[in-house]
Amino acid sequence: MNENYLWDRTGEPDPEVARLENLLQDLRWVDRPPIKRHWYQQKTWLLAAAAILLTIGVTSIFIPAKDQATSWQLSLAGQKPSIVRSGQVIETGRAGATIRSEFIGEVAIDANSRLRMLPALTDQHTLALDHGTIHATIWAPPTKFVVDTPAAKTVDLGCQYTLTVDKSGAGFLRVEVGWVAFQQGKIESFIPEGAACTTHVGHGPDTPYFLDAPPALTKALAQFDLTGDAQSLSSVLAAARPHDALTLWHLLERTQGADRIEVFDRFATLVNLPPTVTRERILANDRQSLDAAWDALQLGDTGWWREWKRNW
Repeated sequence: MNENYLWDRTGEPDPEVARLENLLQDLRWVDRPPIKRHWYQQKTWLLAAAAILLTIGVTSIFIPAKDQATSWQLSLAGQKPSIVRSGQVIETGRAGATIRSEFIGEVAIDANSRLRMLPALTDQHTLALDHGTIHATIWAPPTKFVVDTPAAKTVDLGCQYTLTVDKSGAGFLRVEVGWVAFQQGKIESFIPEGAACTTHVGHGPDTPYFLDAPPALTKALAQFDLTGDAQSLSSVLAAARPHDALTLWHLLERTQGADRIEVFDRFATLVNLPPTVTRERILANDRQSLDAAWDALQLGDTGWWREWKRNW
């Protein structure tokens, strides 16, 4: 066997080595020039890479990182205020706490409450009240402060209010100043100063009412919201004062057929309606007629809250 051939291919190769080389010659290494891609293949690859980078860029703009500092500061009894971060959970024990933002407002958190700071996808600031009670005083523009609950979304329209959520997720909202919208899916309640509204998981916000409403009205209203009982509805209408037309306006959107006729006829005796608001149009759920009926309550023109509603 010629060992020099194995190292530097000099001399005559061994016959067995020559036979193996002949069998394996198609698999030997060949130093070929690099493959040239056509221009359109290169362009396609570059466009795909650009799309990926663009997607990453947009995502980083609209989805802030968890634990990002917010404009809120948390004050606990006897402790120095600290910055509240996105995603932070605030749980109070026997003592309450306060969070404050010079751009948004101030929220006092009662004892035994659980509040979460949700990431902000826009300039809207959203908290989540899992249970407990908060007292919010908001000076941010309308719709910029939102509190999620297990049963409804609370949208500030420039106000001061108290919101309580129990361990079952049911909520109670009382408005002291301004307006608040209570919303879950397509169910909406607009609560002005001096009014209140309850909400339940799986049901959404109930019908709002003024806190000074007759007990007969509030008791029958709670029953109607729970069961839709016709007798309870009749009791609500019988006890309603002109001031309670707010409640009846919401019932116009929550009733059908004969029940809606009964609500409208009572509503028309309590409110000075314009000629354009007719029973037929209300029965047809005409949006313009319902808005005109709201305006007749003299609680504020529908234009202002419909304009703000576009943001939420």
